[in-house]
Amino acid sequence: MGKRSFYEDDELIIAKPGTNQAISTELKEQESVHHASFVEGMAIRTTPILEKYTNSIRHYLHDKLSLADAELETQKSAFNNEWTSIKSEYHSIVQDPVLPGLIYILTIALSGSILVRRKSLPLRFAAPTVFGGVALSYYMPNTYCSIVKKYNQLEKENVPEFHSQRQTLLENYEQFKKELDAGLVNTNKSIESGIHDFREALKDIWP
Repeated sequence: MGKRSFYEDDELIIAKPGTNQAISTELKEQESVHHASFVEGMAIRTTPILEKYTNSIRHYLHDKLSLADAELETQKSAFNNEWTSIKSEYHSIVQDPVLPGLIYILTIALSGSILVRRKSLPLRFAAPTVFGGVALSYYMPNTYCSIVKKYNQLEKENVPEFHSQRQTLLENYEQFKKELDAGLVNTNKSIESGIHDFREALKDIWP
């Protein structure tokens, strides 16, 4: 008598569903007393209170994140605009090669600071500024003119009274300088004429 096998015909067994009819539309969307909804034949249980607060939290976070994202984009745009403005302002002022002119200017300004290191505080502050300004006008003349022009514009916009007084002082200085130069020229001419007359007189005395 052979040994009996209980599972020898398992491969011949074909599992069949309980029904082969499609679920009705009403059953698909029906909600039970246990808050279970049937979607495509699957029961999905929910808790209305938990779902309500979860949705509230989700909407709150979504709104806050949307506001934060909008604010971030605004700040990025403002930063880009500010950076573009700074670069444009820089290129409008600095119109000479930065190197090696800047090295010379800093060296001369530092030399001025060293020369007056034992003097009074106002002089120690003014000396490197004057030395640096003179060096800037020599090594980077176009940049120096741009800085002076920009300073005059800002001064005129913010302190017009001081700007007017300074312009008057500069005009008086220029006028004085012209008169002084003209006087020196006339003096030189007078000296040359006097020397010439003196020589002619000597020729008449000692031919």
